[in-house]
Amino acid sequence: MEVHVNSVDKSAHQPRFVVTFNRNITLFTLIALPILCSLGIWQWHRAAEKHELETRYAQLHAQPPVTLTMENISDLPDYQRVMVQGYFDNDHTWLLDNKQRHGKVGFEVITPFVLTGGQRLLVNRGWLAAGDTRAQLPVIEDVPGQVTLFAELVSVVKHPLLDAHSERSDWPRIIMAIDVEDMNAQLQKDLLPRYVRLDEGSPGAFVTGWQAVNMTPEKHIGYAFQWFAMAFALVIWFVFANSNLVEYWRSRRQKNR
Repeated sequence: MEVHVNSVDKSAHQPRFVVTFNRNITLFTLIALPILCSLGIWQWHRAAEKHELETRYAQLHAQPPVTLTMENISDLPDYQRVMVQGYFDNDHTWLLDNKQRHGKVGFEVITPFVLTGGQRLLVNRGWLAAGDTRAQLPVIEDVPGQVTLFAELVSVVKHPLLDAHSERSDWPRIIMAIDVEDMNAQLQKDLLPRYVRLDEGSPGAFVTGWQAVNMTPEKHIGYAFQWFAMAFALVIWFVFANSNLVEYWRSRRQKNR
């Protein structure tokens, strides 16, 4: 289909702007353009969600820690700073695999903590660098005696593909994700359904530096602009591919000289 747009000029050799809709190009654009725009909008909304989460995280960390009890463990929000007392089960530790800090691969160290009431709580003690080979596991020193820990409370998010199954029969054991059911079976003792991430300076803490989000709002905004830019480029390509715009501009410039 062709559309001829006459320019406003009285010359007999007036250039014409012609639009010719190519079926394949038009179909591709009609499919791709909404997808690109939707992805940009989705990333924009994700940026807003991450910003809200970071704000809530900062607000919770500005509050003094509360004592974690069996009465409030289910009601406290994620990232609430808490205080617990008890001792580490130094005989059992998991190494959460494939965790990176500053471009280095390592493990997050997960050790059960026996509360004064006898319940067992998983404690993420922080990050340690991996050795040169898979056989070289990091050295984890015992934390003796009764201690007081300051940490942030976190809910366990079950990964659809990863679990806490380990091929090692001895300890520490390497796992790919925190899975309380698997870890209960390995420990042969019940663990509380949520876990904590240690504050820097708490007994037994390694490299902490926890963040509320894995990807910052700024990165989401950057991705949103990329999708919108691709959508804009697609529209420009569609116009040029379905018209004689270049030739029209060229002839207009020559005529105006």
